[in-house]
Amino acid sequence: MPNQTPPQPHVIPEPEDRDYLLKRADQHRRQGERCDDASRTIHARFQRMYEDRAAALPLTDD
Repeated sequence: MPNQTPPQPHVIPEPEDRDYLLKRADQHRRQGERCDDASRTIHARFQRMYEDRAAALPLTDD
């Protein structure tokens, strides 16, 4: 079994993780509003990436 990769550790996301990701998405949205077209595109991609990562986190019951 030398070709098998070790399993990824199971990490339970903290409620703050979603808040952090959404905060970063908002920062990129605001930065994109002040940039030229090329930079705006990059900030839009980062915004979507952070929003997608936040959406992919499982909901936690508090």
